[in-house]
Amino acid sequence: MIDKEIDVEISKLSHLVDIGEFQSAFERALQLLEEIKKLSTGEASRYLLLFNISGIFIDVGSMQPNPDSTEIGFKIMQSHAEKFISLIGESDYYYNLSNAKSDLITEKNPFKQTFYSIEELVKLKSFLWKAIKATNRDKAVVPPEYIVNLGNSLRQQFRIVEALRYYDQVIRENLDIPQAWVNRSETLIMLNIISNTYSIQMLEQIKKGYENAIKSKKILPQLVGDYQEQIKLFAEKIKDICNENEIAKDEHDENLTKKEYEEFGNFRKFCLQNYLTLSEHALYCPCIGSARDNLTIPTESGVVGDFIIPMEMILNRLKSEFSFARRLYYEYLNCEENNELQHESCFSQLFNDEVLGVNVEKLRTAFRLCFGILDKIGVAICELYDVYPSSDKKAYFQNLWQLDKKNRRNKFEALKNPGLLALYSIASDLNEHKNGEWKDYKEWRNNLEHQFLVVHRSENRSDIYDSYKFIEGIVFIKEVDFIQHLEQMLQLTRSAIFSFVFSVREKGLQERNKQNDDKYFTNTIFWQDYKFE
Repeated sequence: MIDKEIDVEISKLSHLVDIGEFQSAFERALQLLEEIKKLSTGEASRYLLLFNISGIFIDVGSMQPNPDSTEIGFKIMQSHAEKFISLIGESDYYYNLSNAKSDLITEKNPFKQTFYSIEELVKLKSFLWKAIKATNRDKAVVPPEYIVNLGNSLRQQFRIVEALRYYDQVIRENLDIPQAWVNRSETLIMLNIISNTYSIQMLEQIKKGYENAIKSKKILPQLVGDYQEQIKLFAEKIKDICNENEIAKDEHDENLTKKEYEEFGNFRKFCLQNYLTLSEHALYCPCIGSARDNLTIPTESGVVGDFIIPMEMILNRLKSEFSFARRLYYEYLNCEENNELQHESCFSQLFNDEVLGVNVEKLRTAFRLCFGILDKIGVAICELYDVYPSSDKKAYFQNLWQLDKKNRRNKFEALKNPGLLALYSIASDLNEHKNGEWKDYKEWRNNLEHQFLVVHRSENRSDIYDSYKFIEGIVFIKEVDFIQHLEQMLQLTRSAIFSFVFSVREKGLQERNKQNDDKYFTNTIFWQDYKFE
């Protein structure tokens, strides 16, 4: 076969997939793959055909479903990574690779994830981060499907706070993407379960997600009935709860929410707009209920344990430092630099493009604070579960999660809860040994603390007098890039604080159950359907 004949055959295979003839498409794709392997034509042409046939295998595997087909496509993509990236670009390559990996995930139900199975999701997440980062490097707009899929991956790892943010990001664009609405609703159901809290507004938001999905022109007809059932279910639950608690349902709640939001000060609006609050209500609604950072470990149903007060003390410290970090970030963006202070500092003019002064130190301090918060969470987890990585009881957020040493994975599996799984996932993003997508942050933090990290302004950094030449290992970061990385670090840190709280709550609920003959006390609406085992 020649290239043109193979192109025609691939088009026919694609048509078979479109009309649902999956088995036929799979068998013919296997035959065509052997023909492509025999080709001795130009290298680029051959690899492009290989890439296209891998896409057929992946589509068949996803839609039939057929894990063997997906596995073939995935292996083709991995085997020729460098060639494919050079042909189609890093962003598209990793996005397609993530789609294949998603179909190969062994355990789809997040509530059945273990400290073993989560490694598959950690890998999937890294592919999506690579796709998004490559898009950003190319200064292109990140496709919304990348963002939705990243949210889905994080949701499966119980990183609920981040997942909701990504779904909201897509929804704000007013794009017709029903998956964003449906996945947001399912994530709120998970939030209800792992947080052990709910509100009428949470249930309203879940219902609203299904309502908006049905309005979409892109919704699959076979799903409409299921979503209508969900709408009916939540409407009944809201009605029952209102009747039980003698609450009058406010039909104009959305308008009231907007009014309450507009009455907030500029700083609180900034925190809500940029997902920097420590309020459970603010995760899904910017009304008066999100006016304060009222995240606490105890819930209305109650938690038990002599560890609750000490852990609440730690939470106070985390909230205090996070509040300071986000305030510094806000002031950097919104407050004019104090020229008098800049003048008093009397910096020598070295023409080396370094950004100096109080304003940039706000960014640098905020970044350091985030790592300090994570390390304190690490110490708290070690104390709470007795999982110190060494006998000297020195713990940091990074070394806590060395699960392949001293049988630690089994130990964490015995303690498993959604909050701990989420914290492990966050740590993997920062872990150089797992090739985490944000592994450079640890080096930057160390340079900020102990060596030199230079924030500079120009695209092409200059240093007329060679002021940096005697210092080895200086890290240089463009100011606009450092701001973006600080934003990411703030989001990771906020997510970790919530996950820490959810982990402690779960332990407190377990203690309460022991004291009440194993009768489960909960504020979750769907616990009987989704209980974590």
